[in-house]
Amino acid sequence: MSTSHQQSPFARGIDPAELVYCKGFELHADGRYADAAEVFRVMLQIAPTDERGWLALGDCHEKIGQKRIAFEIYGAGSVAAQPAPRCLIARFRILYDAGRFTDADAAISDVELLPEHDERMSKIVSDERRARP
Repeated sequence: MSTSHQQSPFARGIDPAELVYCKGFELHADGRYADAAEVFRVMLQIAPTDERGWLALGDCHEKIGQKRIAFEIYGAGSVAAQPAPRCLIARFRILYDAGRFTDADAAISDVELLPEHDERMSKIVSDERRARP
């Protein structure tokens, strides 16, 4: 009798960080942002260089009205997950929405300076600038 269906996800070679991310995503999708934030924190302990975790954690804090904490999380993510253009863009959005236009422009300019900046990223930056004139 085969026991493969009873093996843990880890035994099947599924990335633990991915499993945790999926659980956090599920909680986030259900609007359980505080619970999701706790799960994303665990994910970042497993995979601190995964930009998705930083973005998701920051978004949870934004959703519960903690923009300053989200801003700090995106900043930490932009360092830990280098390059982390989406974390920099998230910082840009918060700065812009807070009326800190000079700082916002500097943040979005940092994205353009990344060595990984390509045509796709240029479009994202351009769209972000247009969305916040």
